Amino acid sequence: MNKNSLKNISILVLIGSLIGLSACRKDDICTEPATPKLGVGFYDESQPDEKKAVAHLTLVALPVLDTLITDKTIDSIAIPLNVNADNCRFILQQDTNKDTLVFQYQIERVFVSKACGYKAIFHQLQVALVPDNNNWIKQIELLKNEILEDTIHLKILH
Repeated sequence: MNKNSLKNISILVLIGSLIGLSACRKDDICTEPATPKLGVGFYDESQPDEKKAVAHLTLVALPVLDTLITDKTIDSIAIPLNVNADNCRFILQQDTNKDTLVFQYQIERVFVSKACGYKAIFHQLQVALVPDNNNWIKQIELLKNEILEDTIHLKILH
């Protein structure tokens, strides 16, 4: 190959690369936040405005027994709600003491962009603690019944 042929091929490759790069649009990359999670903060039963970490917390999604958190000492968590149903249940276990929370909500699917697709937002959130003889969760307080962004939505006093 002569120098002119190599030069022409190099120019064509450069032009092709520039055309390829200019074909990417901003909406081809997802920068929007995904479906928000339910934010849960743990607070001291005797001082409800003071956060209090839960020692040895394990979080399990029901009915599949999918363990999301294992044996952590933590003062807040983010729980992914089921986007394919209008309710879900979780076991929050402290050491060997298991408490079950039941969540009910309405789902709204919102189109974000071509790259991101849809996200779910949750409305009319309701939560119930399944009572047993030895609940480690003493009280639950719903701070926000709409889950539009990642923040604390639920306060658990223990």
